[in-house]
Parts: sequence; structure tokens; C-alpha cells
Amino acid sequence: MEREADLWHTGPTMAGSSNRRAVGWWLLVMAALVVVQVVLGGITRLTDSGLSITEWKPLLGVIPPTTDAEWNEAFAKYQQIPQFQQLKSHLTLPEFRFIYFWEWFHRLWGRMLGVAFAVPALVFWRRGQLSGLRTRLSLLFGLGGLQGLMGWVMVASGLQDLVYVSHLRLAAHFMLAMLVLVALVWVGVEQLALEPAPVASKRLESVTRTLFAALALQLTVGALMAGLKAALFAPTWPTINGAWVPSFNGGWWWNDPLAVHLVHRTLAYLVAVGVVAWWWATRGVLSAARHVPLALVALQVLLGITVTVRAIYPGELLRFGVLHQLVGVLLLVSLTVASARVRSGAVSASPAH
Repeated sequence: MEREADLWHTGPTMAGSSNRRAVGWWLLVMAALVVVQVVLGGITRLTDSGLSITEWKPLLGVIPPTTDAEWNEAFAKYQQIPQFQQLKSHLTLPEFRFIYFWEWFHRLWGRMLGVAFAVPALVFWRRGQLSGLRTRLSLLFGLGGLQGLMGWVMVASGLQDLVYVSHLRLAAHFMLAMLVLVALVWVGVEQLALEPAPVASKRLESVTRTLFAALALQLTVGALMAGLKAALFAPTWPTINGAWVPSFNGGWWWNDPLAVHLVHRTLAYLVAVGVVAWWWATRGVLSAARHVPLALVALQVLLGITVTVRAIYPGELLRFGVLHQLVGVLLLVSLTVASARVRSGAVSASPAH
């Protein structure tokens, strides 16, 4: 029987069932769809598409404009907001249709995620395959709905006074997506009945959690970078416009692009060193999968440098920025899988089990 107090761990008693494996693969497919949504969100942000749809219509918004009159009406609404009036007054209708597509597709994919979660969940429930999982899946569904709501709260921040959405709300929107992704991967991996890490210790579990938390913080700061387009303010490396510690404008650091640069770069070095140390500590505990986070963090550092020095060139911020975001998300996924394995090993080795 599952212990309700241990909300995200199913334990070894739930292993071995083909039904559980089917649920696990479904959750991992959902995780892959969330990764696609995150990429779409990055494209939407970096193409300045997020404010092109000025209304929130959860049902009717599925259908985009189809006639010239409808497109003109949508464009007229966009022309009323500060972003158009102060930054995008040169935009033509065809250019507006381009940015509208990305925001519409991003929202459509979010709706599809809800259906792709709810329908199979209902089928699995009717078949009696969700014993012990209903609470967690209900929380996941609620988090998904909250993520959609946060998306509109973020968009609304740019419709009145700002020319872009609030970078703080964007970071909250992004990290809610990361929370959903981690939960899907964690529960999904548990259902696949993988063998636990053979000699996982509580200390290694603690180290893995610390690294995981550091990466989560780094991803949050990365979202602030994207929200502020901070890469454009300091396209140099290893210094920040020639200084190791740049001058700041004062106020909260998360509102200053150069301060966000400094924090993001510093955390990047710390996370990279942490992954190397973790990789060394897990030798003999985890299999070849422990090499995945190491390879990803090396690629992520290289992409971070590339997007920094190439951001000022046309199209480069979008190309390398989205790729940088994707690799960061995959690094989080790989550490989630490793964390689940390490924790299952620590739990199975515990005298209480």
C-alpha cells in the first residue's frame, strides 16, 4: 500500500506491473510534450510574439482568424497596446500574422496538453490502473491548469503599461512548467519499475537534491535573462563588457540586466562544477546514465557562451537562445531521472524498508 505521506514516491511494492509501465510511458510522453511546449514558449518570447493575442479565450481561442476582416480586427486590437505603439508601429499585417501564429500555436499546444493528460487519465482510472496515483495525478492536472492561468497573468502584464510582459511573471510561468515537467518525469520513471541504484546513500541523495536545487535556481535566472533579453546588454565573454563585476543601476538585482548576467554566469560555473563533482560521486552507484548530465552541462556551458557573444547578430539570439533553453531543460530531466534512481536506492537500502 502506498504511503500518502510520501507523496511522490510509490516504492518497490508497485513495481513489476505491465499496467504501471503503461502509465509510466504515458507520463513520460506527456513530459516530452511539455518539453516541446517549453521550446514553443522560448520561440514565442524571442520573436516578441507573446502579446500578439490580446484576449484570453480558453475555448473560442482555438480557432485563429480565418478571414481578412478577422485578421484586421485582431491587428487593430494589437495596435492599441503599448508594445505596438512604442516599439512595433512599423509592423505590417503579414508580419503581425507571423507573430500571431507563434502565440496561437503556443496556446493551442497547451490546450492539447490538457486533453492528452485528461483523456488517458480517465481511461486508466476506469480500468483501475491508477490505484495509489489519483492524488498525484489530480495535483498534476491542477498544476497544468495553474500554468495556463499564469500564462495569461503574464500576458496581461504587457497589455497596459509595459512594452513586454513582466520578466518576473515570465520566470514564474517558466518555473511552473519546470515543476510540471519534473513531476511527470519523476512519477513516470517510478512506474517503469527500474532497478534502484545499488548502493545509494542518504548522503548522495542529499547531494543530488542540492545540485537539483541549484539547477532550478539557475533556470529561474535564465528565464529572467530571456525576459529582459539581457544577452543583448553584454555580448562579451568571459568578462561582462570588459568588467568582471559590472556597475549596476541600483535597486533589485533581478531588474538590472547586467546584474542578472553576473548571477546567471556565476551560477553556471557553480552548477557545472557541481555536476562534475556529482558525476564523480556517483561512480559505481549509477550506470552509464550518469554520463548524460555531464555531457549536457558541458554542451550547455558552450551554448551559453555562444548565445552571449552571438546575440547581437540577426537571428542568432533566437537560434542559440532556444537551443540553450532546450539543453537546460534536458539537463533538468536527466537529473530528475538520476534523482529518482538515487532516491529509490536510498529508500530500498533503508532499515525501515
